[in-house]
Amino acid sequence: MKITKIFKYSALAAAVIANNAFAGSLPTLPTIGISSAGFAGGATINDGASYLDTLPAGETIQVSGQITVASSDVGKTGDILIVAKVGNKFFQADQSGWTSLAVDLNSSSLGIVPYSTGTLPAHFSYSENDLAEGLGIDLTGKTIKILFGYAPSGAGIRYGKAIKAQVAELPSSNSTVCPDGETASAAVIIGGNRICTLSGTYTEDLHLTNNFDYVISGAVRIGMDNTSDAKLIIDPGVTTYGQSGNDFIWIDRGAQIWANGTKDKPITMTSANDGDATATTRGEWGGLVINGNAPINGCSEGTALCEAAGEGNSGMFGGNDADDNSGSLTYLRVKYAGFLINDLDELNGIAFQGVGSGTNVDYVQVHNNQDDGVEFFGGTVNAKHLYLTGNRDDSLDWTKGWSGSVQHVVIVQGTDTGDQGFEMDNNGDAPDSSPRALPYFSNVTMIGNDNTDIGMLIREGTGGHFHNMVVKGFADGCIDIDQTETFTVAGTPDNLTGDLVMTNTVVDCKKSFIEDMDGPWLVEEWFDAQVGNVELDTGMNDYVNSTEVNALESLDPTSISSFFDEAGYVGAVPSTGEDWTAGWTFRPL
Repeated sequence: MKITKIFKYSALAAAVIANNAFAGSLPTLPTIGISSAGFAGGATINDGASYLDTLPAGETIQVSGQITVASSDVGKTGDILIVAKVGNKFFQADQSGWTSLAVDLNSSSLGIVPYSTGTLPAHFSYSENDLAEGLGIDLTGKTIKILFGYAPSGAGIRYGKAIKAQVAELPSSNSTVCPDGETASAAVIIGGNRICTLSGTYTEDLHLTNNFDYVISGAVRIGMDNTSDAKLIIDPGVTTYGQSGNDFIWIDRGAQIWANGTKDKPITMTSANDGDATATTRGEWGGLVINGNAPINGCSEGTALCEAAGEGNSGMFGGNDADDNSGSLTYLRVKYAGFLINDLDELNGIAFQGVGSGTNVDYVQVHNNQDDGVEFFGGTVNAKHLYLTGNRDDSLDWTKGWSGSVQHVVIVQGTDTGDQGFEMDNNGDAPDSSPRALPYFSNVTMIGNDNTDIGMLIREGTGGHFHNMVVKGFADGCIDIDQTETFTVAGTPDNLTGDLVMTNTVVDCKKSFIEDMDGPWLVEEWFDAQVGNVELDTGMNDYVNSTEVNALESLDPTSISSFFDEAGYVGAVPSTGEDWTAGWTFRPL
């Protein structure tokens, strides 16, 4: 087989590549050659927080690949093969690194030096921490293809569809033309960058490169409610500024946002008054709204398409596609947002409205929002590594039947004000609406204080699975369950239904439980009836676990959700050395 043929596949094969296996798991690659083998791989700039097919220029590009050898081939003698194509040049990897591969296009022989030869294992993994350095070439503006395969002795090659990624060109540092074609302002906010002003609706891709800063003017809308597949692409290190509560970023149904920063270069969405912000600065601009086509509740039974209007006049959301993909957010900081439109309509730091599980959310901070830090309005989106600090209302809120999974959450309520750590509703107007809210959580730490309300307010018929959590310091109490429908979802302490579950959780508030006088049973009895739950003086001064907490028994998160990482501890951060919030988050002085 000619090597050039390895990189050519049918449109059908290209169409079935899974682009949404994010958050620590590699995208699956279609198998070529033998159906029982499996391949996965991707290119990333942020240690696997996201895998991208378009990579920004000037970043360290990492590549990972995995091979699952067909059971019929395991134990046979064979070769592991790793080949790269950059532009028109071919490379091969072996134990000593990458070398150029001379290709004779007129020969049927591949001529590849194997990465390794020996007994084929059940699984093989490979990673390259700096592809440009490994290959010894500049990747700027290049198309990268990397193929992983294996060949049992005397048999053909089994391989997956090649990883393909396009590296962008470096933006011109002295450019005066903004990404939308407008002329940049010469005014300077930070770092000498010219200013581009974004406004109105964009129905074609908009790429924000880091040679400009960007002012959000009014509702900056990406897409047009399922009639445009426009993408907002934001490079690492970009900062956007809102000047008033009317300024917000709105990703419409069918459109996507690809805001993928790195630990060293997080993306920041903040107020134009960022430099003068204090511990009580909030509500300086609108925030980020993402609308998707995933299911929500609240419609009459039998409604073919359940949808709803977003807060702040942010369009329609909801649909029938649980796997809907609204893009990717990694290493993103949203600061000083939220705007009170009226007593019932207020913008959140990030509103996930009917967003589907194809969307990637990993390493996101919302700081000092006027309303909720993050709110899920239905949908199925998952998330990891959320750092929610100083938010005035609830740090994490959900309603309308959200059913995602979330792991690694730190909540630190503001010292001046704050409501709940979690506020949880199925549907406030119809608590038994279907689909019922049923999220899964593991490894959460929420820290309240004397100016905050309740750690976990569980109400309006929501379900949920809560594991390996620390709830500490909330003034009114740690856990409150309200409404008959919510108690019914849980069952009774003697007969738990499994739809409202809490295990391996520690509570440390002046008042552990807020009891509903009309409730059929006591919250304390429900808590005590489940495995690993304790009331304990944690001795914690912040969100990093104390010795007492690390001594508690934890539940293996992977046993309850395939989305979760292994984590053999209660809480979000077991030690200072394992603090995933360090290095990229905003810390007030």
